[in-house]
This record gives sequence, structure tokens and C-alpha cells, in this order.
Amino acid sequence: MQPFRSARLFALASVLGSGFTAAQLLPAQTRPAPVVMISVDGMKPEYVTHADTYHLRIPVLRSFIAKGAYATGVVGVIPTVTYPSHTTLVTGVWPSEHGVLNNTIFDPLQQHPNTWYWDFADIKVPTLYTAADAAGLTTANVGWPVTVGAPIDYNIAEGTQSEHTDKPSGSPYHPENILNQIGIHPARDIDQDVTKTQETVAILTRFHPSLTLVHLTDLDHQEHEHSPFSPEANATLETIDGQIGQIRDAALAVDPRTRIVVVSDHGFLRVDHRVNLNVLLTRAGLIEIEATKSAGKKEKVVDWTAEAWPAGGSNAIMLKQPDNPELVARVRQVLDAAKTDPANGISAILEHDEIVARGGFPNASFLVDYKDGYTPGNALAGAVVVDAPSTGMHGYLPSRPAMRSSFFVEGQGIAVGRNLGVIDMRQIAPTLAYLLGLSLPTAKQPAVDVTAHAQHDQ
Repeated sequence: MQPFRSARLFALASVLGSGFTAAQLLPAQTRPAPVVMISVDGMKPEYVTHADTYHLRIPVLRSFIAKGAYATGVVGVIPTVTYPSHTTLVTGVWPSEHGVLNNTIFDPLQQHPNTWYWDFADIKVPTLYTAADAAGLTTANVGWPVTVGAPIDYNIAEGTQSEHTDKPSGSPYHPENILNQIGIHPARDIDQDVTKTQETVAILTRFHPSLTLVHLTDLDHQEHEHSPFSPEANATLETIDGQIGQIRDAALAVDPRTRIVVVSDHGFLRVDHRVNLNVLLTRAGLIEIEATKSAGKKEKVVDWTAEAWPAGGSNAIMLKQPDNPELVARVRQVLDAAKTDPANGISAILEHDEIVARGGFPNASFLVDYKDGYTPGNALAGAVVVDAPSTGMHGYLPSRPAMRSSFFVEGQGIAVGRNLGVIDMRQIAPTLAYLLGLSLPTAKQPAVDVTAHAQHDQ
């Protein structure tokens, strides 16, 4: 709900002018217990469920197992990358339905490099925060993807504090002066999650939102650079554990009824090789590139008939004429030949109908998934396979256990010590909708039973 939209309900306009929404001025007991959902990007559930194995000092995260409900794993979406996954977390539907198909757009001629799905306008279905807005609840966001221009009362969208260099086209802030209001100004010389934690604590303390979304990204960065469960990744998660504790303490100080939810968007695999599938498509005459003689200069696509669209650890194969059976057969032949060579590390090739049935890229003709240790590269010429030692990647098929993400919840009325087993990522949005007393009828899976005395249908 936008600030002041319900001002007519209150006679004291000066009170509303202080920056609070109408919903915030209602007695606390008439509002649903607040929900704070913190996404730790790339956090495999084993970081918490097997913390002793990895010698991790994460007391806050471990408390969710003893004091709350948790999943041993969450089966994600195609592709298991950040933006589609985060959008599923707040919509309860697959990417083919919500419209955020990848992190970046398909740009075969490289005319819009590094253009991400920043904008809320890309989402085609209702979200948790639009449902909360419709119900008159106050909402807040720090860093959640695909929220530029979203109807969120206090919004610091991804793009203002991101590891990505390009900025979205619209304003990521709402209100525009929100950083001045909370007195937090990002510093370039500290980790992003430090600033995000400070911003979240300030927003919770000052504005008392009913639904707060937070996206912490430092773990994902370390896993990409050094692989999951590396010393660097483990040390970063221990720092994040303290940041989650700060957010939890601030939320509970405002309203002791608050439910704290910790999720992640995907798992991770260590990789040591990059596979440049577009090199094979170029050699087959399906991609035309501009010749270059300059050392270090990246090749440029001049024209294309088929191109591999990287999505983390998989490639969506896009055809300029997907209804051309001769072209489909030609590309299939190239892919099948590549799969027969074990050096290329191809695990599986999905056809269009199977991709669609699993909620992935609706316009892709094929989806190439890679074996453990292999991930797509971006080169158009040169070697097909190159070394990339001791790095990490995600984006592989969600059916693979290594791609499972996390779900933990604790707070008033939440079951204590309940193991939920393996759940579907599409169940998380309806579960939080239930906790907030909201309707999210477009969600395709039932809510998960996380309450101490559940009274809703499963």
C-alpha cells in the first residue's frame, strides 16, 4: 500500500504526515503477525542441517532447526538462477507463468549487454507484496530482485546495491528519499550485506512493515569465486549468520509476534570446466561472427540462426525459426554429437515440450544441462572446453539434489522442531500468504504446514 493512501480514515492528518501508513497506525493486535523473509543467495540447506560437518559457527541459523520448522531441501525451478527463483518465491508459480525467465534477457546480437530482469513490470502474476498491498498492509524491501517500480511502501530494489554494474531504467527507490529518511548511505568499501542489514534494521525500526523482503548476496559471490563450502564461503556465511541475528532482533523488538523466514534461491556445485557451446554452433554455421584480429577483443555476433542462452549451469537453445522442422533437426544433430563426446560434459538435453512441461523457457527449442564440474561459457570462437578450476555455479536442472535451496521459519505460532522434508519452491509463497492472512489464488501448490496448530487445508 502506498503511504498516505488511507489517510482519509484518520482525522489527524499531522500524524499520517510523519511518514507512517494507515495500516501502521492500527492497533498491533488487529494486524497479522509480521513476516520478514530473508534470502541468503546460494545457501544450500546442508550449510545449516549439516553445520557440524563443515565446522560452521552459525548459532542463529541453527536455532531455526531447534525452534522452528525447516525443509531438508527445496526443489527449485528451471533455471535454478537468482531472478526466476526469487520471483517464484513471491508468486508461487513457475518462470514460464510469472515471466522472469532468466537473470538476463535473451540478446543474441549483444545489443543490450548485461540487461537484467530488473523491473516489476516483467512479472505477469500477483505477488506476496501486491497481495499485501491490496489488503492494506505495509510492505518493505531491501535488495529483492525484480522490484524496481514495485508497489512496495519502502523499497530499496536490487540494482542500487548489486554486484552487477548496469543499473535498471527506472528508480529503484521508493520513496525517492528513503535513504535520507533512514539515515543509511551505502559505502563502496564495505560488503554489500553490511549495508543491507543496516537498511533493513532501520526500516523495521522506523516503519514497522507487515511484510519485509531482504536479499543477502555475499555468500553467492564467494561460492562463485571459490566454490561452495570453501573456507571463503564458510567464513562469509558465519558473518551472514550475525546479520540475520541483527535483523531478527530488530523485528522482534518492534513486534514479538514476528515470523522470521530464511530462504535461498538455489543450490551450488563446484565447477572446473567451462563449455562454450556457441563455439560448436558457430562451427556448424548457425552463428555468424565478426572476424577480429585484436588480441583480447571479444567476438561479436553478426547474425544467428541458433544460439545458446546461458542460464548458470545450463543453456537454453534458442532458434530464430523454432517452427522450422529442418532447422530443429539440424540443431538437434549438433547437440547430440556434442553430447556423445564426454569431454563436453553434457548431462542431458531436454526437448521443447519437456521444458514447457517443467515450467521453463517457453520459447526454447532445447535445454542443455551439464554434468557436475562443468558449466557453460560465453565464448564464440576458440576452444570448446576451457579450465575454470575451483569455482562454483548453479542453474542446473532442479531435479538434481545439489540444486536444492533452503527454507527455515520460526516465530509465534510456528511449529517447533518440525522437519518438513523436501518441499516445492512454489509452496513458499502460499505458505507466507497464509501466515499473513492473504489470498494468493494464482499459486499452484498448497501451503506447507508450518504452524503449531494448523487449521488450513493442505
